[in-house]
Amino acid sequence: MNIKWLLFSSDGTLSRKDFWRSILIMYSVPYLLTLIGDEIFIQTDLNQMTFVLFFMAKMLPRLLAVFVLACTYYIAKKRINEINGSAWIPIIYIISIFLPTFLIAAGLENIAILSGIVPIVLTFYLGLATPNKSNLG
Repeated sequence: MNIKWLLFSSDGTLSRKDFWRSILIMYSVPYLLTLIGDEIFIQTDLNQMTFVLFFMAKMLPRLLAVFVLACTYYIAKKRINEINGSAWIPIIYIISIFLPTFLIAAGLENIAILSGIVPIVLTFYLGLATPNKSNLG
């Protein structure tokens, strides 16, 4: 599988297996980097904190997460191509992934917890939906 095609193209289809593999790997990397960066930030004395260390510990994982969010659209679009779903689903999927983060930043934690259910449901819909018969080859 071509990584450039996977992350930056909406053409083609993506099987269930490749969808799950792509989503799990893509979201695991920024999550693990965030955990590591937060631990470094907590253990470092703020008087010793340099801009480079702060950037590497806090900002780099979050920038990577934004990149992953953008690439998720193309993965979802390829999966929608295989199952012949609505073209709006990848857009709604991306908004639903971003929405809890926005709500937490706005101080609406209770609503953010409830809105976190939508991307989970959409992920399972995309990952478990039956392919269209004409796309099976």
